Amino acid sequence: MIFAASLGLVACGPPLPPPHPIGAGPANPEDEVVCQDERTTGTNMNRSVCLTKEQIEENRRAAQDWEKHPRNDPTSNR
Repeated sequence: MIFAASLGLVACGPPLPPPHPIGAGPANPEDEVVCQDERTTGTNMNRSVCLTKEQIEENRRAAQDWEKHPRNDPTSNR
């Protein structure tokens, strides 16, 4: 019973990144995949998120742009 529950949890996880040939790194350093564990808000469970360095940088820029631009807040003084 415990084995079946464990197998069910593993099967529901995110897919693994594609394997690389041994000894062969990415041709472009921007194509390197970086994996990090992230905790979803409101839970104690972590999930592994794998992104390229280019995707990480794009997400960072988008977050900065979101912070710089005013929101459609009816209480803001425009």
